[in-house]
Amino acid sequence: MASRITDPKDFVLHIRGELLSEYLKKCHELDFPLGKKDEGKEELVDRFMRFMNTNCEKEKRASIYTQFDTINDLSSGRHIDNLCQFATHIKRKELIEKNGSNYDERALLAFMHYPEEFENYHTQAWIEEKTLREFSLPVTAPALDITAERKLPDFQKLIKDFYQKEYIGEECKVKLFVDGNKFILRVYVQDQEREEKVFRSGKIVGQPISPIFDVVFIYKKDLSMLGTYAASGKSDEKELAKIFCSYFLGVEISTEPIRYKLGSIKDITNLNLSAPNLSYGIDRAYLKSIRLKHKEIPHKIFIDVAGRQQYTGADAAQKILEELGLDKNSGWEPYGIAIAIVFKQAGAGRRKQVSVVITPPNTCTLKNREQDDIVRKFLKDLEIYVA
Repeated sequence: MASRITDPKDFVLHIRGELLSEYLKKCHELDFPLGKKDEGKEELVDRFMRFMNTNCEKEKRASIYTQFDTINDLSSGRHIDNLCQFATHIKRKELIEKNGSNYDERALLAFMHYPEEFENYHTQAWIEEKTLREFSLPVTAPALDITAERKLPDFQKLIKDFYQKEYIGEECKVKLFVDGNKFILRVYVQDQEREEKVFRSGKIVGQPISPIFDVVFIYKKDLSMLGTYAASGKSDEKELAKIFCSYFLGVEISTEPIRYKLGSIKDITNLNLSAPNLSYGIDRAYLKSIRLKHKEIPHKIFIDVAGRQQYTGADAAQKILEELGLDKNSGWEPYGIAIAIVFKQAGAGRRKQVSVVITPPNTCTLKNREQDDIVRKFLKDLEIYVA
């Protein structure tokens, strides 16, 4: 997602005055007058900020600036493409492209005219960028049946009851997203009430707030995988995974799964990364680094393979290990590797690339984008991903 803006002026700099006026009228019922024809960008920004400070209460102003942050998250060609694929009824050419001269304006137009679709895609895009804890599911786990709305209230209550034991979670809301064979649940949980200092009538007073934190579940049947993320802590992720599988799938799972394995040093140096399955759309893959530890002594070695320009991938690893005299030493074993996967060019723009760090038995840096799941399948062919 795009970098968060630190000042609303940064966002307004990229928006035309007439579009700002249209947005404020449509979304907030504010009449922002049009400026002179020769008005410069800096003049527009100053006029906008003066207008906001004199015509908006603090709460509405904060709401508008928060929306700018959300809109800025999707201000890129990739997100505009994905949003229009996510909601195919969006009138991209006649509404978004025709009236938006840059990505900030196009994202603003999408937000103005398709607020529900924008919010749903924004949520999905946020989840795709998270690194989740992965749990293995039994191969006999049934197809997920949670599309029926009746299922969600009971599950919502289970999550609420779980957090009520920790004296939080007084309020809880579940949202469901279905993306092909992938099912995504985002749960909003109310945290412990706390106090925030604010100005009121010129005085500093305490204002009670009840912030919200996220819990995420992603079920992928084709990978026999459940991914969980809980802002409340990693220990909660295990218990939440059990609740999910028990309620929706009727199965018990191990919360200490083996998701990844590396084998011996010989296995790593013999990895065949040069000929990936062409159906994956991968152009090339190469080994970036290896981490080794000793079985008997508290020593670890980090080998930067990518730094060897005259070698590539496993060839470089093999050469370096020979130079160190470690290739035949059974006392050393790999405990982590990094692999880079470069995809074939698809259309304009930069080609997709994924760099993944793998630390068995169940830790990796893969996220939840389409290319990350392709990498999981690629790693499965290499017998590294064993779920």
